[in-house]
Amino acid sequence: MKNDFTRIEKIMAGQSADIVPLYEHLFNGEMLEAVMGYKLEGDQREVLKKRVQFYQQMGYDYMPYETGPRFARLDGLVTKDTAEMAQGGDRGWVDEHNGAIKDWADLENPDFWPEDIYDYNSFDIITELLPEGMKIIGGCSGGPYEHATFSMGFVPMCMKMQDDPAFVEAYFNKIGETLVAIATRVAKLPVIGVYRYGDDMGYKGATMISPEDLRKYVFPWAKKIVAEAHAAGKKFLLHSCGNLEEVMDDLIDDVGIDAKHSWEDVIMPVTEAKARWGKRIAIFGGVDVDFLCRNTPEQVKEYSKRILDVCGNGGYAFGSGNSITNYVPVKNYLAMVEAWREWNGI
Repeated sequence: MKNDFTRIEKIMAGQSADIVPLYEHLFNGEMLEAVMGYKLEGDQREVLKKRVQFYQQMGYDYMPYETGPRFARLDGLVTKDTAEMAQGGDRGWVDEHNGAIKDWADLENPDFWPEDIYDYNSFDIITELLPEGMKIIGGCSGGPYEHATFSMGFVPMCMKMQDDPAFVEAYFNKIGETLVAIATRVAKLPVIGVYRYGDDMGYKGATMISPEDLRKYVFPWAKKIVAEAHAAGKKFLLHSCGNLEEVMDDLIDDVGIDAKHSWEDVIMPVTEAKARWGKRIAIFGGVDVDFLCRNTPEQVKEYSKRILDVCGNGGYAFGSGNSITNYVPVKNYLAMVEAWREWNGI
């Protein structure tokens, strides 16, 4: 099967392609090594070459790639990674109770907002490596909400929203201006097929901060980033975990997203999301990661084909509801891909 990015372009426009495209937001390196049988070793170019090879050979019409800006960060919290393929490594996460940005002086600290805040060079390397017919879905990783909570800490930021909303507004402006400037440049790169970032704004029950605060601090900057993608002739894909039901109309009608990824059955199965919003935006993914981890390959295949039966009628790309992590059984990932191949008649 020939890689053909026009499939992504068609489904982003709400149309059908010759096959339903295969999509993943991220693919864990240890999983990739297990699937392909080689190590992601060598310099940056060699590692990127091996990643391109994986996506090309597995049937993806694109390579996901994002790199983040150098905003101020404290060291995160770390524990042992207990996943079967972790190879004795650690798993880290952001400290929600603490952050590098604390007061007005930090907004003017050049160490926290360096001139070389973003590295564009890796896109040049991928441009040389991608075969004909493939492009990148990605750009600058992280949206306004995530970067704000990562640099300040979720709890301190929420406290500031009550105690000093003017500071919070200035803080989001600082982040937003940087992200818009990066998007303006990256979205114009020919290798970018769809501009994308991840901004996890919800948990299982609701949004992490109130819809009103999202509309005040986050969405105005998200709208400007999406506008830069559109000005460059690119569609915009939002990856955002959690329950965003209350703000989906904002994201579609005001922010202007063209597609949405990250679905979890306990919140809203992708089949329901497709029925509710599939005529307004493209829907990506939806094979619930918990189901993917806990069931047999046969059950994964049956479940995957049911999703394709419901969603695979245009405006849809198939894959996991989040990402392929190092705790997804390899045989279950391969069963999901096999179901996709069988359903498409490949």
